[in-house]
Amino acid sequence: MDAELRKLPLSEDLLLYYRQRLERCEEEYAAATAQIDSIRISHEDVHRTQWEAHKRASEVAELQDRLSAAQVALFEEKKNVLRLLAEADELKVQELKDRKKIRYLLNLGLKPENETTYFRDKLDRRIVKVARDDTGDGPEHDALNSLTPDADLEILSDEVEGLKLTVSSLRAQLADQARNHEATVAGLLRDRAAAADAERARREHEAEQIGQLQDKVAKLRALCRENIRELLHTKKSAQAHERSLIEDKSSLLSQLHDTTAQLEAEKIRADSAEKESERRILRKHDALAAELRQQLGKYERELHVTKTKYEGVEKTHAKKTGALEAKLASVTASYGTLKRRRDLEIEGFTTDIATLRRQLKLLERGILKYAPLEDRELVLLKIAKETGDRVVRMSSDLHGLKAKVYSADRELHKVPF
Repeated sequence: MDAELRKLPLSEDLLLYYRQRLERCEEEYAAATAQIDSIRISHEDVHRTQWEAHKRASEVAELQDRLSAAQVALFEEKKNVLRLLAEADELKVQELKDRKKIRYLLNLGLKPENETTYFRDKLDRRIVKVARDDTGDGPEHDALNSLTPDADLEILSDEVEGLKLTVSSLRAQLADQARNHEATVAGLLRDRAAAADAERARREHEAEQIGQLQDKVAKLRALCRENIRELLHTKKSAQAHERSLIEDKSSLLSQLHDTTAQLEAEKIRADSAEKESERRILRKHDALAAELRQQLGKYERELHVTKTKYEGVEKTHAKKTGALEAKLASVTASYGTLKRRRDLEIEGFTTDIATLRRQLKLLERGILKYAPLEDRELVLLKIAKETGDRVVRMSSDLHGLKAKVYSADRELHKVPF
């Protein structure tokens, strides 16, 4: 049955249905492709933005690392500065101690007369004031009292100044260290707050991304469920449609068998009718051929009669044509002679008229000059008048001959050959 179904030709309705289905599938595919392209573009924008944000975050982290490194370097520089200040204070104290030892050694020895010294001869008021105010007990005071008064005052002032410098340097160092520690603590607190903010932002961003991904997963699951449901529905409808198509094909097969049986019967009937019609056509053809033969004989006889008549007419026309050609030749010759004669006569007449006119003018002048008209002049005038009349008559005859020639030419052209 499947083989017979495959052999069946496709109907126009089925072709139209499949064509519409293909067009609908192509439209759906184009729409889906356009939607996928739009989604791909939006995803590319999102990924590009995320990548740029990630790069900015990495740049911010790198800048924070550099800032912390710069803060550490600044703290180290401050420590170096404090160390240098402490070393400078120690050098100042050591200088004071060296000066004290030098003064002490100088006081122990005698001062030469011509010796040049670079020390002060008088004590500073501040040293004297400090030395006078400083009245204490203890071993240090006893040791100082054992020296000379000037030496005691100088040693005491130097020690006090060194101690003051040491205390001021220690206080400055402590203040700088306190400020550095406070700045370090403040920087660490800021770093901790920035790290906490970054961690909180990262967690919020990751939580937002997780929520978006969960929403996408839920949408994809819903879309998958809908697609599966549509696929099952499509399969079910396709199976139903296939079943209906098989039923239609089986009904069409039964109709085809009935139609083939009817076609065979109609073919037999058509063959018998065709044979009968061929016999009738043959009889009609025979009758028609006999009738055509009779008409052909009749037409051949009429053609023979017409041909003989045409030959007689052609002979008479040939005779008439010969006579007319001879007549035309004679007329043409006479016309040529008359034309030459007319030309000669016209030429002679024109010369005669010119001479007569000259003579007439001379006579008129002589007559007008000497005497009245005589008979000779009258005769000459009469001859001139007759000559003019004759010229007119000859020109009229010439025109008549020309008209005859033209009429003969027209008759010749009118004669049928």
